[in-house]
Amino acid sequence: MAQAFWSSVFASSADQTWAVVRQFNGLPDWHPGIRASEIIGGGNGLTPGAVRILTGVDGSTYRERLVALDDAGRKLSYEIVEAPLPVRGYRSTLHVQPVADTGGAFLSWHAAFDPAEGSTAQEAATVLEAAYAPALANLHTIIA
Repeated sequence: MAQAFWSSVFASSADQTWAVVRQFNGLPDWHPGIRASEIIGGGNGLTPGAVRILTGVDGSTYRERLVALDDAGRKLSYEIVEAPLPVRGYRSTLHVQPVADTGGAFLSWHAAFDPAEGSTAQEAATVLEAAYAPALANLHTIIA
């Protein structure tokens, strides 16, 4: 499996950061490439199995399923069911950890996937990381 990864250190506490990130239906609040999210089944958006439809600012749509939500460990995992991305078998985890010396938070966004036919692992990772970077940059402005 190929992997993509992005991370950032936040001045806000791990609990403050997690309160925003844990909202499976809240991605439009902090991802500048996503304009809408709707839970279409499987629960209320905080229950594993919940399915969301994301609409990008370009009109593209993404169907994703919440795999796990671990408040104690501050981890949210989801998988892509259907999306216009060069990946197959995509599963991703956002993990918020406390930073001991500053009281801030470290947020990592890690994905494992197979590149879609016609795409290399590096090409797919570049596309994913190009989506993660502005999302985490914008998250800083939301929880500053």
